[in-house]
Amino acid sequence: RVDPRGELAPRDVVARAISAEMLRSGTTHVFLDLSHLPHEMVRSRFPTIDAYCSKAGLDMTLDPLPVAPAAHYLMGGVQTNLWGETSVPGLYACGEVACTGVHGANRLASNSLLEGLVFGARIVKRTTRAAARETAQPDANAFRISEPASVSPNQRRVEKPSLAALQKLMWDQVGLVRDAAGLRAARTELAVWQNVLPEPRTPAEHELKNMILIGSLMATAALKRRESRGGHCRSDFPDADPQWRRHIVLSKAAAARCAKEVK
Repeated sequence: RVDPRGELAPRDVVARAISAEMLRSGTTHVFLDLSHLPHEMVRSRFPTIDAYCSKAGLDMTLDPLPVAPAAHYLMGGVQTNLWGETSVPGLYACGEVACTGVHGANRLASNSLLEGLVFGARIVKRTTRAAARETAQPDANAFRISEPASVSPNQRRVEKPSLAALQKLMWDQVGLVRDAAGLRAARTELAVWQNVLPEPRTPAEHELKNMILIGSLMATAALKRRESRGGHCRSDFPDADPQWRRHIVLSKAAAARCAKEVK
């Protein structure tokens, strides 16, 4: 009912279709049926999934498998040049943490492999030879905005930030389908959390602090991108806008380097 390509539709289309069906039916999952395929072919092609299903008491060649959307709709990362170098001297990034230019507005199955193999090798080559460091050049076409402003912790009382609360907030407001009201609410909540979060002391506390920061940056970029493109779906801006065929770069750079501030 959703796309003539069926399950071969892009991941964002499939994820939104599953989510809509879950909301319509009031369930936590839909089912994946592989029973029409040759059993040995399924087991040989997907041995890891087959073993996982077996541990859960499911035979993936016969039983309907409960599935729900995962985070296939998030793109972006640390901006680098073609050698994996960032704007911070000595800091390199590659893989799905990086934005090297090979990822577009949607996820493709082999892009993460390309990232790891190609840019991982280039970083090794760069760091083991005596070549002069090549500073990461800014993307001239990118839309640049500064880090979102904080909210006073005295503005309102909130529950103590937690990983579970963060996951729920991001899924509800910065997830598969977004709108301005939800994104603004998420930015406000995340900014308050940033102010009330105690100084981290453990690895888990540092991780939560970093996740809240990343969530804030994601909500800011999603709010500014007033269009729908690839995995970014805005219900209030459902069409793609050619003016937004560009990256959004968030940084602590001086205001003079920013095109505008997020209002």
